[in-house]
Amino acid sequence: MSDLKKIIEEETEASEANRDALVTDDAKISRPNRSRSTVYSIRLNPEEVSALQSLADAAGVPGSTLARSWIVERIREEQTGLNDAEAELRAAQRHLAHLQKHLRRQAS
Repeated sequence: MSDLKKIIEEETEASEANRDALVTDDAKISRPNRSRSTVYSIRLNPEEVSALQSLADAAGVPGSTLARSWIVERIREEQTGLNDAEAELRAAQRHLAHLQKHLRRQAS
């Protein structure tokens, strides 16, 4: 088990053991996605969910974060008026960056 995973596991156990503990004054509480108040529900078949989760795992982010980033990225592309060639070029760049990360992980 990596050091980070061990620390996370220890903190999780401590947190669960002290569920009723008061939050101290020096604790920083944040809700970074608070401004994102609308939730969309989408239907994916099991293969699509599995593929999304695999890509998210490879990127080290939750599946919902990856899906949201794709949606926001596409909205920006549409709003900036990219033509099909520019949009395909950006998609290819993203794909190459993903492949590069994947190859680095396999090499290590």
